[in-house]
Amino acid sequence: MTWTYFAPLGSSSRWVSDVVDLATIHEGAAQIVIWRRAIDERVRAFAADVLLSQEDLEICAEVDVAVGSGACPLPPALARRDAEGARRFGEDVDALCQIFADLTGATRLGLRLVRLAGAMCPRFHTDYVGVRLLTTFCGTGTEWIEESAVDRRFLGHRANGADDASSGLLRPGAVVQQVPEFAVALLKGEAWPGNEGRGAVHRSPALRRGARVLLSLDVLEQEGAFEGFDRDGNGRPVPQRSPARGQECGGTP
Repeated sequence: MTWTYFAPLGSSSRWVSDVVDLATIHEGAAQIVIWRRAIDERVRAFAADVLLSQEDLEICAEVDVAVGSGACPLPPALARRDAEGARRFGEDVDALCQIFADLTGATRLGLRLVRLAGAMCPRFHTDYVGVRLLTTFCGTGTEWIEESAVDRRFLGHRANGADDASSGLLRPGAVVQQVPEFAVALLKGEAWPGNEGRGAVHRSPALRRGARVLLSLDVLEQEGAFEGFDRDGNGRPVPQRSPARGQECGGTP
């Protein structure tokens, strides 16, 4: 059984249970789409038992989508600590890269895998990107606010140094929401065509204890335009593109 939760009219969020429905990020009103996928306990265990123990873990790489594997170059010493876990973890990262590329028409991605013991971006903000993929393999997930709960007049530097709780950014009754552990979030940014001033408002969570392992993916190069998903004979999502349309609304810059 699959489902897609469409929040009330005017909502900027979508919660989905099927990878295919990540394509709802292409809806004009959608600013964040969260795929609440099943947790792969073997992958999560590798992140929690091996990656989380590396205080200096930060892997940055450029991913050529056409190559199709080896997107996340784990240090050999880490892979040797749990060879099967490392293999499964690598396969999961490869799959996320392919899904993100299919959604955006990307030919080259920017990948960052990092262990964080504190809030990397503690204030609510938007990103000047087209769209970014985030997933927390273990630990506390990214926090975000529904568009209707935000007064953008007090976002970022416009708060004049006041903290998020007192600046006026949060409208009365605002609820700070969180991306669940292992879920995949697509956050639309300011550079998405026609989205300036509307990007997903989010921040890193405050970590009162422990740490988190976070993966982020960005588009570095792309071609064509995304038309939607079909499915192949095995039920896997297959992207449909229209090269003639180029960079119309629905692709990232």
